[in-house]
Amino acid sequence: MSATTIAGCILYSLDPPSLARFYADVLGWPITEQQADYQQLMHQGFELTLVQVPAAIAARIVVQEPPLPRSDGACKPLFQVADLQQARQRAASAGGRLYEAEREWSFMGAQVCDGVDPEGNIFQLRQPLPH
Repeated sequence: MSATTIAGCILYSLDPPSLARFYADVLGWPITEQQADYQQLMHQGFELTLVQVPAAIAARIVVQEPPLPRSDGACKPLFQVADLQQARQRAASAGGRLYEAEREWSFMGAQVCDGVDPEGNIFQLRQPLPH
């Protein structure tokens, strides 16, 4: 963890470099660390670390095309973006998806929408609403 990290999220991944590119494309964050077993993105004190799933576990995981949402997880990463529609387009181009605009909702001064990354992890994006 960097001395400038104030919060973060770790996602276990079958392909950390590919998943790092997805989040870099969708969020516009730089990939700041690239190692054989993990990739890391950092933005304003938040680190997103994508760690290689151990081989014995990875052998039992099948990601379908398109990936099925893994809705049984106890945690969902949340990221702020400037524009949900642009993020929706970037997610689709990068191999995942942000749910349709009809599934958006307002929460705590933001327009909110969930999405699914290329490995099926559910994430949430929030676009601040004008005051």
